[in-house]
Amino acid sequence: MPVVLALFTCSPTLEVALIAGQWPAPSFVRLAGGAPRSALLIAAVDLLFEDAGLDPDALDSVVVSRGPGSFTGIRAGLATAFGLATAAGIAVTAYDSLSVQAARTMTGKTVWTAMPGRRGEIYARPMHLGLDGVPIPDAPVTIMKVQDAAAYGPWLAPPDVDLGPARRGEAPLSSAEALLRLRARDAPGQPAEPWYVEGPPVAGGPRG
Repeated sequence: MPVVLALFTCSPTLEVALIAGQWPAPSFVRLAGGAPRSALLIAAVDLLFEDAGLDPDALDSVVVSRGPGSFTGIRAGLATAFGLATAAGIAVTAYDSLSVQAARTMTGKTVWTAMPGRRGEIYARPMHLGLDGVPIPDAPVTIMKVQDAAAYGPWLAPPDVDLGPARRGEAPLSSAEALLRLRARDAPGQPAEPWYVEGPPVAGGPRG
């Protein structure tokens, strides 16, 4: 049975999930702290493998977020994913963090997805899930002031992403579990390299 590890590292809190084919649900860890992100990630991975009674050599697949979001988190996640994949002799599958947020909900729903940007801003994109469970963007990524988010929605974002008074949608899955869902449904992978979204400062509203 395949053993799949998911690393979601694009928000202030890190999420790691591990699943094997015979398990009814993934093991899951959410971490936040002052230690370097790479150290937190390795600690979480070690904890999940130890709890599962598995050796890291048993890993069949690594899936990771590639951005947009926290610059430090993106780099740490990709570096950790490549280190683990190289040791196990396997490939890395990557998905952008906004698609991951869309995959946290149910098929057919249209939502606005968000990840943390620079101070007072978010990276935002309206998306929905197709019948096959693969996220479909409805518009390009924009950079939006948090104060303007209430005019859109419902929103899917990690719990630690500030959306002000904007309405959040229902998200049954964590971000790491959504990564596992995308991998299980064979959603087309993206380049396993950082995706940073930048733009010139503006007075307000979405920009891309």
